[in-house]
Amino acid sequence: MRWPAFVILASLLVAPLTADAQTRYVVVNGQRLDTAGMARLDRAACLRVPNGRYWIDMRSGVWGYEGGAPQGRVGDNCRQRRKSLSERGLLYSPGELMR
Repeated sequence: MRWPAFVILASLLVAPLTADAQTRYVVVNGQRLDTAGMARLDRAACLRVPNGRYWIDMRSGVWGYEGGAPQGRVGDNCRQRRKSLSERGLLYSPGELMR
């Protein structure tokens, strides 16, 4: 069963701020995320979220920059199709590798 986006994203806001988070600065819905919260957000988004201030609708997963319009849904990057073997140049003809 896949967890709804709001359950995953809600857990991002409950972790306390730690000293480890000094190297990154990510604020979601007015709360600065600690290292563990940023790691969960990175996994949910399938990318390293850049430093910045964001809002996230916990029900739908829609996100945007603080004070701005919606930019997409958390996890949109997770759905990108992986290139085929031929598109990556890894498809060989029979016997080609035996030479």
